[in-house]
Amino acid sequence: MKRQLALAVSGCICAAAQAQSSVTLYGLIDNGVSYVSNQRTATGAGRSNVFASSGNIVGNRWGLTGNEDLGGGLQAIFKLENGFTGTNGGLQQGGRLFGRQAWVGLSNPYGAVTLGRQYDSVVDYLAPRSLAQSFVGGLEFMHPMDNDNFGDFFRLNNAVKFASADFSGLKFGSLYAFSNKAGDFADNRAFSAGASYNRGPITLSAAYMRIDNPGDGATGALDGSSTSGDATFHAARQQVWGVGGAYVIGAATLGLVWSHSRYNDTTAVYRGSTLFPVPTGSPTDLTFNNYEANIRYLITPAWLVAASYTFTDGTYSNASANARPKWNQFNLMTAYSLSKRTDVYLMAEYQRVTGAAGTIFSGAFIGGSGGPSASGKQFLTSAGLRVRF
Repeated sequence: MKRQLALAVSGCICAAAQAQSSVTLYGLIDNGVSYVSNQRTATGAGRSNVFASSGNIVGNRWGLTGNEDLGGGLQAIFKLENGFTGTNGGLQQGGRLFGRQAWVGLSNPYGAVTLGRQYDSVVDYLAPRSLAQSFVGGLEFMHPMDNDNFGDFFRLNNAVKFASADFSGLKFGSLYAFSNKAGDFADNRAFSAGASYNRGPITLSAAYMRIDNPGDGATGALDGSSTSGDATFHAARQQVWGVGGAYVIGAATLGLVWSHSRYNDTTAVYRGSTLFPVPTGSPTDLTFNNYEANIRYLITPAWLVAASYTFTDGTYSNASANARPKWNQFNLMTAYSLSKRTDVYLMAEYQRVTGAAGTIFSGAFIGGSGGPSASGKQFLTSAGLRVRF
């Protein structure tokens, strides 16, 4: 009898321990086939291409997330998230095992503090107002070269982040990412802050981010090494700020967002698979103003259509060149859910760039197209299947 009682008590204790902590395995794979009208070859000529594509809407991933109840409303939390290419199984984010996210922290009813490789406040609060960061348009809908990181092209290493709880629709947070360089505290460090407010059908967002010497070495906030670099732009300073909003009318969600990106003394820009140095050899100042209007509409609970238009007004200035490149991009997509976990989609984009002659931006370049066009125009369409688990 005593033995049976001891076993029963032991079982209750184990059940209680399980209820107070959890670990969840999750993931997503998005593969398809794409056609691009013009893709620059090694000789500089433009050719159309049909190719197997991956992560057209959402980057492929698998991860572990969990929490442990420490009592008094305090929890230990963590997330490890891997990114991979669905067409060949290779690691993304420079070959990192957990290149998408890797952090640990503490949370309570008022918010959470986390430490590790994480997203900045622009991604957390402002980018969801764009179709590039809403599990709708993804990579192909992002703004030119993802200049504002709305497509979460990079994460920040060595980061300490605070994210508040939801206070009657208001959420806010901030982040600081260390340079990890002795004697050079500000070299390749980053900080950001943002907030969003949701009340009824209205959502409003704002965010700011600054990185000093992004891409300077592999140990700082934004890795710029040739083998595993995250940096889209190599510059003396990168700043992004903006505002956005959304309004729900029945089955439709209307969105507007503006972002401003500024790069001082830029020396290289990631376009496709190679770092293209500024051709004049002079550090170049760059600015981008991105204006996006978008709509999402549920025809049925299972059938979504979405569209957006983005106008990007840029400047390109150095000792020997001044230009005003402008991008116009039209995006359209539809997705149909076969189940809660699986959907099929079809999407198309058209981009036209003008005023970029003599600069590295002379060819149109849609995200996910595989490379810039040999002309100022590019069309991309993709069809695919997406499964969550």
